[in-house]
Amino acid sequence: MSQAPAISVIIATYHWSAALRLAIRSVLLQTMQDFEILVVGDGCTDDSEQVVRDFGDPRISWHNLARNYGSQWAANNHGMEAARASFVAYLGHDDIWYPTHLAAILRAARDANADVVTSIMALYGPPGSGACGVAGLFPTGVYTARDFVPPSAFAHSRELGLLHRWQDPAELDTPVDMVFINNAIAVATAVASTRELTCFKFNAAWRRDSYKIKSVAEQEQMLARVESGVDFRPAELLNVVQSAVAGRMIKVGLATRSGGKGFIFERNRKYKGAQSRFSETELATVSRPMRFDMHHQDMPFEWHDLEHVGKDRLLRATGLRRLLGRRTFRWTGPSLKSTVDLPVRFDRSLRVCIGMMPPLKREILETLVVSVHGQPVAHRIAKDNGKTIEIEADIRRDAIAKSDRDFGVTLEVGEVVRPCDVTDSTDTRAVGLAVRWIEVRPLAG
Repeated sequence: MSQAPAISVIIATYHWSAALRLAIRSVLLQTMQDFEILVVGDGCTDDSEQVVRDFGDPRISWHNLARNYGSQWAANNHGMEAARASFVAYLGHDDIWYPTHLAAILRAARDANADVVTSIMALYGPPGSGACGVAGLFPTGVYTARDFVPPSAFAHSRELGLLHRWQDPAELDTPVDMVFINNAIAVATAVASTRELTCFKFNAAWRRDSYKIKSVAEQEQMLARVESGVDFRPAELLNVVQSAVAGRMIKVGLATRSGGKGFIFERNRKYKGAQSRFSETELATVSRPMRFDMHHQDMPFEWHDLEHVGKDRLLRATGLRRLLGRRTFRWTGPSLKSTVDLPVRFDRSLRVCIGMMPPLKREILETLVVSVHGQPVAHRIAKDNGKTIEIEADIRRDAIAKSDRDFGVTLEVGEVVRPCDVTDSTDTRAVGLAVRWIEVRPLAG
């Protein structure tokens, strides 16, 4: 261990040891074995340290921050300071590398005398969404200030990283990784690309409550494909192309500033379950009927943007702006499961009523499953007049297992469709149900 390795790999982690184990295994499978792995816990108190020890490999070291910072930024800075190599690569603890990743990084850096290297990454929407994306291929052919590559497909000289450190996301109005990477590239002597697909990303913020559920099924499946020894990447790129043809391509690029400092940081923590979606003061006790519109349902891949009923007609009519604001809805999709998050205390049995417009295909409604915290509940059609459909479900508190997840009602359908395939619309989105509102009331008995 006295001689510096060719590259240092930094894995920031927090309380997801099953995923961490798989990420480390994908590093150990690299064709280029001259590396060190610095696993940096963000104030971990689980068994992550033991997972690292169990590998019994002197190239893997465990570091744990004294407290939890809620983001990779502090862990990455610590890793850079402790790194012994002149080049640094990052791996998300829930991402997987192909065996040629590090070799391709070092080869590109050497050939171009580059201090920043990007590789090609495939990004996957949540299971059932059919969504895929690609990072590391750029519209102009080279990286620009409007592009972005997630950290697992990014490497740089240690010297450059120490000069332009990771910043606290609570002080930023854009994603912390985007700020760091763009700052590094702005001052880089040369930027190179491996032009090789070697990264597979399963974004935690795209998977509802991923830090509570902690499923690693996708990572296990990908690692099994890697360990098979068969180069599956051409087929994987074809899958990405198929996703684009189907209108489910994930766009990867510069994030729009919105919400002020720390907004994106907190929003992503809520998406993945690391932070509650509502504060205690925002939660209401359901002692009377309470109706909620769909304005605040924005979980990625579960809900499309808010829309207005009869928007064109109403916009031409004077005096109806207030009505327009009330008559809103969201399509579910492209995921088959969409959860309506509710700012209420689930401390009693509730009757839930969901108002929606007729789906584009009647068969979609017939496949509907309503559930709470993964447990299906019986539902019935209380109203169907051809224009409005109301679904009712009784949720009995003693029949639902206790959970640390935020309360919400999940709607699962058997399929989603593109409006252009069933109407004369040109809309290519994958949609399921058109939900307008949800009402909860206390259930007697």
